[in-house]
Parts: sequence; structure tokens; C-alpha cells
Amino acid sequence: RFIACPQLARTVQRCLQGGASPGPRPVLLECAPGPGILTRTLLNAGVRVVALESNSAFLPNLQSLENSLDGQLKVIYGDFFRLDPLVTGTVKPPAMCSDKLFETMGVAAVPWRADVPLKIFGILPQKKERNTLWRLLFALYECSSIYRYGRVELNIFISEKEYKV
Repeated sequence: RFIACPQLARTVQRCLQGGASPGPRPVLLECAPGPGILTRTLLNAGVRVVALESNSAFLPNLQSLENSLDGQLKVIYGDFFRLDPLVTGTVKPPAMCSDKLFETMGVAAVPWRADVPLKIFGILPQKKERNTLWRLLFALYECSSIYRYGRVELNIFISEKEYKV
């Protein structure tokens, strides 16, 4: 569920930074960073990262890294793939609502004609993979959830099986 190879982390970092336009850089939301190998690679390249981690075992290490930096990294306990659940009432972490997430990240809504305010990177969990992909597509069509804030660049690894479908 996370990148463990430093060489792959450098490749992903170069791809995420490729084609960067002049001006303010978008925030990168890293879903389930795990031990933080990609996170450190991105930080070393000067990227502003928000790490959204749902596994409490990885939180202390990430929070220690956050405390050693000056605002370049923000660690949030949550699960991107359980964003905006279809329940009424209080949402229990690691599930969360996109408006609360964007408020915590400090990302404001921009018009769709504006540049990308947010890049998202993650590895889609194979459990309910197809359902999660459909939810992301329907949210895009409806301009709801993460898409209420403008264009969002999704960089998500999926299984070869789903890719072929």
C-alpha cells in the first residue's frame, strides 16, 4: 500500500514534478505514505506535502518528521479512500469529509480555469478497488467532494487487473 523502494520514490517524485508551471506550486496530498520513503524524497525536492495516513502505526514517525520541518509537511490522520462517506451525522476517523480536509490543508477553492491547486498521489487499495474508482469518477462528473475546489490532479496506482478492465 505504500512505496518502499527509494529508486521508485525518486521516479515518482520526478513524474509528480514534471511539467511544473511557474508560479505557486500545488500542494501534494500523499495518501497512505506508510514509512515515509516517498514523503522524504518529495520533501528533499522542495515539495510541500500533506501526508494523509490511516494507519496509526506510521503516525509517530511521520509526526516526528513534521515537527522537524518548518511547515513543509503536514500530517493528518485520515483515509483518502474513505473520503466523504455516505453517512449522516458525525464521521469517525480515519474517514473524513473533503471540506474538513481542505480546510485543514489550507487549500481554498479556485475556478476550474485556474491552475491545479492540488496534486494527489496514492496507491488504490485492492479491496473495493472498482467501487472506489467509480466514486472518484462520479464525484468528478458531479463536481463534488475533492472536485468542488477546482481541478485536481490524481496520480493513483491501480492493480493491473483493474487497468485491463
